[in-house]
Amino acid sequence: MKHKLERLEKIDIVVNGSVINTIHNVDGKKLSLEIFAELVGYDNGNIDYLKAQKGLELYKDYIEDSKANPGKHPNIDLLLNIKEDTYIKAVVHYKIPGDLKERVEAYTSLKKEGKLNTDRTGALKTFNEVMDLLEAGELRTAQIIDGKWEANTWVKNGIMLGFPLGDIVVYSGSSDINFTDKETFPVRKLTGTEGFRVVPPAAGLRRGAFAGAGAVFMPPGYANVGAHVGMGTMVENLAGSCAQIGRDSHISAGAIIGGVLDPVEATPVILGDNVLMGEGSGVTQGTRLGDLVTLAPGVHISKATPVLDPINGVAYTSAGIAKLIEHELGKGIKTYSIGEIISKKDPSYGPEIPDGALVIPSTSVSSQGVLKTTPLIAKYIKSPSERAYALEEALRG
Repeated sequence: MKHKLERLEKIDIVVNGSVINTIHNVDGKKLSLEIFAELVGYDNGNIDYLKAQKGLELYKDYIEDSKANPGKHPNIDLLLNIKEDTYIKAVVHYKIPGDLKERVEAYTSLKKEGKLNTDRTGALKTFNEVMDLLEAGELRTAQIIDGKWEANTWVKNGIMLGFPLGDIVVYSGSSDINFTDKETFPVRKLTGTEGFRVVPPAAGLRRGAFAGAGAVFMPPGYANVGAHVGMGTMVENLAGSCAQIGRDSHISAGAIIGGVLDPVEATPVILGDNVLMGEGSGVTQGTRLGDLVTLAPGVHISKATPVLDPINGVAYTSAGIAKLIEHELGKGIKTYSIGEIISKKDPSYGPEIPDGALVIPSTSVSSQGVLKTTPLIAKYIKSPSERAYALEEALRG
């Protein structure tokens, strides 16, 4: 991936939502930039103990000097400090080519004025540059900026240019099956060198969707425009437009990840690494699942869905973290209701579910005193190896 190294701008090292170090693409830092980029496959990802050990092998000529002089080699220090069941997140930023952002903004203004066809050739060229970079994983519709997820509104505007620029055409599939779509949004053409698998007869990626090496799309798995699917993730159903899905995750049969392209300022559904969405589960309206989150079959979380956490005595809502109120119903049976908000967040997107949460169906009491189905965190896990037993135990309990 040497050719990608020069296109990198920087890598931010993030812990608990804060940037603790940045490796810039400058002389004297290129070795560290390359090592950290290789550890996460040139895409956002977690560096755990095992990956840290691989990184230290690459730094072998500098290890003794680093141990003898703490602080002299801060990037080696980062890897040395990673222990079992801990990790740091590497956030990879690519350089924006030339004046692409400015051109997107200029053509977006023309689109709003109804004058996009006055330079259709230039607008189409700009649109296709955005789409190519999305498919390469070098642009994203949402990214971690200064440790926090933000929508890349100009990238989403770049995608939106394709709708007025494209006519509806008929696409011919196998066995005389036809479908219609905008000519600017065909199913991605694959060459077999991408490193991921798309299994017939009914799986695919739309133009402008990215999938990392080792990803697998099983029928009817589908990634819509602007979606970003991490390395090693299996998708067996819908990954909606602009959804950001981490690596080594499993989106099971019937599970739905909602999309949001418009409004452009809205952040999409975001999943961390090692997420499991059970059969028939769903996350929509900008819901965020942290690393190692597990959704039991049938669990759905949207912007209006609170998620109960009796372990920590709180509930996660679109407004923020709320106090959880427990109600005894007798004979050891209890339920919950949502109290006041104790930690506010941006209410424009769905709840943020913490790392390691194992979420199962449950009930809560509405403000009208009615019982309603509400997801509940039954346990927190620290590694994928705990998941199967913990989920079975929680559902049986």
